[in-house]
Parts: sequence; C-alpha cells; structure tokens
Amino acid sequence: MDKLRRVLLVEDNDAHAVLIQRIFEENGSAWSVSRVSTLADAMRFLDENQDSLPDIVIADYRLPDGTGLDLTRGAGTPEDVGFPLIILTGVGSEKLAVQTMKSGAMDYVVKSSDDLRHLPSTASRILQEWNTLMERRRTEMEIAKCVSDLEADKLNLDEFMDKISQDLEEAISTIKETNSRIKERFGNNIDDDTLKDLYRIESAAERAGMLTDKLFEYLLPLYFDSSLVRLYMQNLEELKRRRENST
Repeated sequence: MDKLRRVLLVEDNDAHAVLIQRIFEENGSAWSVSRVSTLADAMRFLDENQDSLPDIVIADYRLPDGTGLDLTRGAGTPEDVGFPLIILTGVGSEKLAVQTMKSGAMDYVVKSSDDLRHLPSTASRILQEWNTLMERRRTEMEIAKCVSDLEADKLNLDEFMDKISQDLEEAISTIKETNSRIKERFGNNIDDDTLKDLYRIESAAERAGMLTDKLFEYLLPLYFDSSLVRLYMQNLEELKRRRENST
C-alpha cells in the first residue's frame, strides 16, 4: 500500500479550499489534506509539528495576514525552507514565477480549472524532485562528515573512497530504479509534462554518476598531502554552487 502523503493547504477562500480538497479526494486515498486559512495558523501548525512536517505545503499567494511566500521565512533554496512548497495564485506572472523560485518555493500554480485539476500530479512531481534534493543533500552531508573525520582522525583513505563510491552508487541506483518504476506503474497514463520531468530526473542521475568520478579526482591528492583536505572542501562547495546555479 502506498504511503499516505500529507498535504497542508493554506487557503483563506472557503470555496477554493473545498474544491482543492475534493480534487485530492477524487485522485485517490493516498492524499490526506489538512487546511488552515491564515499565514499565522500555518506558521503555528508547522512550528508545532517540527517532528512530523507535512509531506508538502500548498499555499495561496495572497492571505489575509501575508503571503504564501512568507512561509519560507527568508530562505533562498527549497532545502533551507525545510519542506516542499507550492504557491497558488489567481493570476500568473513572470515576476511572481521568478520571486517564487528565488524564495525557495518549488513551483507555483495558477488557479485555473485545468491547473487545479492537475494539482495532485503537480504535487507528486514536486515530491519526486524534493526526494531527489534530499538524497543529494544527505550525500553531500555524508561526504562533508567523512572529510571532517578524515582530518580529525586520519581515516584510511582507501576505506573512505570505497564507502563514498558505494554510497553514491546506491543513491544513484535508487533514483534510477524509482524513476523506472514510476514510468512502468503509470505507463501510457503519464502526461507529457510529467514524462519530461522523469527524463530530467534520469538525466540528473546520469550527471550524478559523472560527478562521482569528478569527486575522486579531488580526493586523489589526499594520498600525498592530507593538508589538502581544506582545499577539497572548497572544491566540494564549488561543485554544490554549480549544481544550484544549473537548476
């Protein structure tokens, strides 16, 4: 049985909220939607449920006491927001799209009948992207921790490289296998936009494989001079910045 995916809907318009909840209900029993109507209530809900955050937050841009983007609390990336966020808006604009992406929200949806009908599939796509981001962050944190341990405890570099290689290969394999299962599960029912996103995920996994080889190029000098650990950390940060700029 699929895991129940929990949605926090932040919407002050009762009619819109009922419509969105009905759309998720009609999409199947895999969704559980909780609704609040103000920014303050949403903030309180998130603060009180830090140990069990919703899987995704869908928030109207215009709220009685602020905007949906205020939920990012000034973050600049989805990872810093701490949960995947979709913004709803009555009227789409390029300015709002740019503002949404720069704030750390992952997408925005115009409140047209067609776009709202596709909201569950949009939420599913965003959750896939979020899981990929979290996998990447966990991998980067593991790499950073391993390098720190190497500097502090003088770990054996052969073991270190084997572990990193295995972890990265497992992470990349998981992403590819999940991507393939999604395509097999939904078959011809996948819309074109979702199919394009799945191919982008597959392409990202391939790039991650090439990144593994690049990482080892930076590790090799450590065989000869352990003082280069700090230089490696700088290179790792540069790789992270490049990936962020490419998204």
